[in-house]
Amino acid sequence: MLLSVIVPCYNEEGNIDRFYEETVRALGDLMPRTEIIFVNDGSRDATLEKLRALCARAEYRVRVVSFSRNFGKEAALLAGLRSSEGDFTVIIDADLQQNPEYIVKMMKILEEHPEYDAVAAYQEERKEGFIISAFKHAFYKVIDSMTDVKIMQAASDFRLLRRPVVEAILSLPEKCRFSKGIFAWVGFETFYMPYKVEDRASGTSKWNFWKLMMYAFDGIIAFSNKPLIMSSVVGFFIFMLSILYLVIIVIKTILWGDPVAGFPTLACLILMLSGIQLLGIGILGQYLAKDYTESKGRPVYIVKETMDSHKPDAGPEKVSGKN
Repeated sequence: MLLSVIVPCYNEEGNIDRFYEETVRALGDLMPRTEIIFVNDGSRDATLEKLRALCARAEYRVRVVSFSRNFGKEAALLAGLRSSEGDFTVIIDADLQQNPEYIVKMMKILEEHPEYDAVAAYQEERKEGFIISAFKHAFYKVIDSMTDVKIMQAASDFRLLRRPVVEAILSLPEKCRFSKGIFAWVGFETFYMPYKVEDRASGTSKWNFWKLMMYAFDGIIAFSNKPLIMSSVVGFFIFMLSILYLVIIVIKTILWGDPVAGFPTLACLILMLSGIQLLGIGILGQYLAKDYTESKGRPVYIVKETMDSHKPDAGPEKVSGKN
């Protein structure tokens, strides 16, 4: 198998058929050596029914991995990579905002440049609001300053990987996964290719500001311990300030008999210190929560059903997902 196309799907009933048709048209002569792997991430609409129908009629190889519930895009990416068999593997969204024609350009780049192991696409022109764009810019600045890995700003999960890169990613055992960081952490030479984002073929975006913020925080926690160090430094700095302030109060009282500052000052100090303590506890709690998740040993996802257009229906599976 030359090429595996991984397509995470969550409530994409309106995009399945069109995505398949556009991909077949774009890849052309590559299709006989290509498998398209749809990962149904617990969709609540008719996505699974659309995938069943596609498997039944597809001329080229279509494989479907369907989860028992929604486990998130990170789990879907992992399931797709584990299912892939191609010498090259590409990750692309089902909403056609990432045009399948770029896959051919990616393949050509790797064929002409053997020194590169991956091609990552980044948005040439972002179509987001000012707040989201500013938040993402700030996130990349923060994570670059806190981690040892360099994550390309605006680079998406839309990327083509050689087989050794896929195997390296699959060798990482963690369950709390942040793919953008993992792609950077495993190394390998990556070519960054600009691409134009198209309008969604159907449906609406599954991301909002809150989800993006939590995703960004997960990325920082997953690849840096500096938040813990910073909370310790802040605590030590405040402790030194409190000692200095105590000395000043004692000196003023001895020399001038100045009374201790009143209630407003005391209330402000208590609120400030309490907030800093809660922030530090919260940061520590996030690390403990990740460690707790890892220690439970639960699979990243559970596969309920698999299908293959070139094989008899695999049908429902027992618990699956690997540790």
